[in-house]
Amino acid sequence: MMKSPETAYVMINCEMGCESLVAEELKSITGITEIECTVGNYDIIAKIEVVSVESLREIIAFKIRKIGKVLSTTTVMCTHSITQAIAQ
Repeated sequence: MMKSPETAYVMINCEMGCESLVAEELKSITGITEIECTVGNYDIIAKIEVVSVESLREIIAFKIRKIGKVLSTTTVMCTHSITQAIAQ
């Protein structure tokens, strides 16, 4: 039986004007499956999907937070996915 992935969303604040630079560096991190630049309380949201919580910790603490120009991160870890079909 295959273990379902651990999923988390990391909201990232970076130095003003450095969003594209940070997003480019995020692209090189294995486990990050989506990157969105945003407007509001956070500059970037990154989705991480990996096989273990330890892998999540490593990516957040030792890769994302070490990127130059990243000021802070907030992580939301998913407990399970709910998919809803939309009737047309």
